[in-house]
Amino acid sequence: MTANNKQNQNQQSPVDNLFSQLSAKFEWLAKVPTMQLPGKYAMILVGVIVVIFAWKIIAVNKAESDMAKKLEHERVLITQQAREYADHQYIKEEERFGQILSWAVRGELIRNNIDQIDQYLSEIVKMKDTERVVLINDDGKLLVSTDKRLEEANGTELFPREILNLQKITVRSDVDGKKILVVPVMGLNKKIATVIVSYKQQKL
Repeated sequence: MTANNKQNQNQQSPVDNLFSQLSAKFEWLAKVPTMQLPGKYAMILVGVIVVIFAWKIIAVNKAESDMAKKLEHERVLITQQAREYADHQYIKEEERFGQILSWAVRGELIRNNIDQIDQYLSEIVKMKDTERVVLINDDGKLLVSTDKRLEEANGTELFPREILNLQKITVRSDVDGKKILVVPVMGLNKKIATVIVSYKQQKL
């Protein structure tokens, strides 16, 4: 019985030895939770945490800034498109109005009924934001003006030939800082006069 115990002890001895060696090698792992890092490493660890935290703040701020810029760009684009659409619709309405005015003035001008044209233009000048309306014949002579102070003026003194020579209904916003509607009055074969509606400058 004693011989068997000695044999078992001899057989277990290498296993115990191996376990003891491994335990000795990894003994430092058990001490890690209780070990205190040197001051240098602690500062490095704190620095890394600060850098990560700062990077996160910068990344979030950049994402928010990019989103704000994108939203602002989209807002400007939508506003611009809406303004362009409104301007386009406005020009279309002005062209329709100009066409009707041209027909009315043409009929009275062919009949040499200047007084009736004067009444037409006097009604038009009552419209909102309308400053004055003039009728200038193809020779540059001022035939009718809702501003009676201009009755002795020449049409070419009021508007350049470039405006008076226009052959189609046109809206201009850059004539002496004002917006105008130019309405050519066509005869049977050529233009016989031009009606120009000047609008009051919008207050900013």
